[in-house]
Amino acid sequence: MRAGTFFMSIDRNSPMPLYYQLHRLLLAKIESGELQAGDAFPTEQQIQDTYDVSRTTVRQALGELEDAGKIVRQRGRGTFVAKPKMSHHPDSYPQLADYMTEQGIKPGWRLLNNGWTMPADSIASALGIEAGNNVYRLERLRLENDTPIGYHTAYVAPDYTTHIDDSNFTTGGSLRYLHRLGSLNESMADRTLEALAANERVANLLEVPVGVPLLRVKRVVYSTDSARTPIELLFALYRGDRFEYHINNMRAIGAINA
Repeated sequence: MRAGTFFMSIDRNSPMPLYYQLHRLLLAKIESGELQAGDAFPTEQQIQDTYDVSRTTVRQALGELEDAGKIVRQRGRGTFVAKPKMSHHPDSYPQLADYMTEQGIKPGWRLLNNGWTMPADSIASALGIEAGNNVYRLERLRLENDTPIGYHTAYVAPDYTTHIDDSNFTTGGSLRYLHRLGSLNESMADRTLEALAANERVANLLEVPVGVPLLRVKRVVYSTDSARTPIELLFALYRGDRFEYHINNMRAIGAINA
């Protein structure tokens, strides 16, 4: 915290609740740049002493900031000003990599593992293949300025593995490695979202504490023919403090590349 910048007054005659006034004062510190992304945030006691308010009022105000994604609390370390989330609007930016570049962010990938594997029955079912058949598995980290923000595990149905281009595992969008499928941009996909807590392995990969919330995206890409054959099943885990998505469930795949 920069010295001499954390002093503003609360109007106790105002009809606005004290916690709301405090929330707005603290938010102004962030939005004005006095408290910047990554800065340690004042402690509850510091805020209480500075503004002469109760601990309950402080906690309500901090709760509002945390819910809005303006601060993050890290167990054992304290509270910090959050980095702005990437808010991806696929209608405007079909490729997430394009959006990141537009925002001055260097997109990238880190290959973790790839090869043939015997899938779980649920994965075989999602890909429309019989249990016991092998599928191609691709495991990668999505990077933001060389920092991991997403963990991708993709499974490709056997009939489509001849289209895999391993030279594109670490370039472009999440489906760039299947670019040899010329009609891919007109394909359809079904996507579901849910929140999950980071287990130990994923937490280590994404460089976050165990148990923090992650955004889980499940996507199935289908062929363009009338059979709508599953091509790829993707499970993507994104850091909840760095990412949010704006999507429709069924869209042309060129408009929803994860």
